Amino acid sequence: MGQRVLLICNYFAPDHAIAAVRTSKLAKYLKVNGYEVEVLAEKKDGGEDGLLKNGVEDIRVFYAENSPFYMHFRGLYEKLIGPHKKKRFDNLENRKRVNPKTGNVEFYTFEVAYPLIGSLDYIIGQLKQIDLFRSVRQLLRAERHYDYVITSYGDAFSYFAGRYFHKYHRDTKWIFDIRDAVYRYKFTPDYIGFIPKMYERYIWKHADCITGISKGICKRVPRKYRGKVHCLTNGFDLADMAGVSGDRICASEMTFTYTGSMYGGIRDLTVLYEAVRELIRDGQMEEERISFHYAGNGPAFEIFKSQAAAFGLDDRCVMHGKLSRLDTLKLQQGSDILLVASYDYKEQEGGVITGKVYEYMAAGRPVISIMMGDIEHSELTEIVEKTNIGMAYEASSHENDYVKLKEYIKKQYQTFVETGQTKYEPNQKELGRYDYRYLCKRLIKIMDQ
Repeated sequence: MGQRVLLICNYFAPDHAIAAVRTSKLAKYLKVNGYEVEVLAEKKDGGEDGLLKNGVEDIRVFYAENSPFYMHFRGLYEKLIGPHKKKRFDNLENRKRVNPKTGNVEFYTFEVAYPLIGSLDYIIGQLKQIDLFRSVRQLLRAERHYDYVITSYGDAFSYFAGRYFHKYHRDTKWIFDIRDAVYRYKFTPDYIGFIPKMYERYIWKHADCITGISKGICKRVPRKYRGKVHCLTNGFDLADMAGVSGDRICASEMTFTYTGSMYGGIRDLTVLYEAVRELIRDGQMEEERISFHYAGNGPAFEIFKSQAAAFGLDDRCVMHGKLSRLDTLKLQQGSDILLVASYDYKEQEGGVITGKVYEYMAAGRPVISIMMGDIEHSELTEIVEKTNIGMAYEASSHENDYVKLKEYIKKQYQTFVETGQTKYEPNQKELGRYDYRYLCKRLIKIMDQ
């Protein structure tokens, strides 16, 4: 029998969330490589991703659930705070403010723009994670032998459960996987910033090994603990593409497609719409032959559309709603250009890479990435350029990158008009480094060390 692994996470197949992809794929390929994997995850009531279940059907999953007491308490809180929160949440204009440190006008997330409500929301969220953990304490104490426990952070349940498990099972090596930063600059209000930083200090000191999805996240670990830190990015699984047809969304229009969250507007496509509008004005593109497609929830689409409206392109926006992962992959493969929007700031040491860029790699379509913030030569840009999957724009290099962005869109449009499709010539060797089969072999090598 192979070595045994306990994976603790908030999201796992069949959860319909991008956060479930990393955990499910690592579990799938650990199993393929002979490991016996069991999972402890949060019980979700949302939609299911049938595609993500492939390869993990036989993996045993234990579930943590919130207590009726917490659910009642949460309901009262939402009833009390909801009316005060909604009118502020919907007002996007009030989130553009001058950063006193830089003097630049920046877009602030709801949590930071309204730090009092944001702090209360954070604390209520932490109580939820503690309540989830408390529901499985007996299970975590039980005498079940594992060679490794991997806690994938993207909510504090994995931190609380992993810390508790490690306390009772010192012989099991603890790998703390950081899928999402513990302390999130631009999302964590100053009032409660000490809480995630306290979590980080414990992790750096007590985990046997730390894996992070980006170099920037890994650099948050103090130098004295860097010896146990390894960068393990997200990736794609070509097996997901089996049976996905490449039928075009619209043969007569060059389609730009964005799938996923807009994070309250901090993911900003404004510069793309501006470039397209200028190309239309200069006679380089025809407005009737382009369209912007979105898949996700309603409020996020309104943000997507409002950014286009600033340049009179909102009537070219098409809403597809919240799709299953299979339908999302079909939409991506049927598009001409895929859009990635992200943000990064020097103050947080970099490292923000949206998981969508990896999903797009499997679609085989050119990508335009838009990086807001003051970061220079971001990891997202490095990935796009090394793999040659498209064009990367950074707000920190606006003068140069805006010209390149316009030229890239213009050339792709010309190619589309002439041939009926866009140009895509990726570096296949570099792309292979983001295949989950390869990434899992890297994880196994880290575990063996």
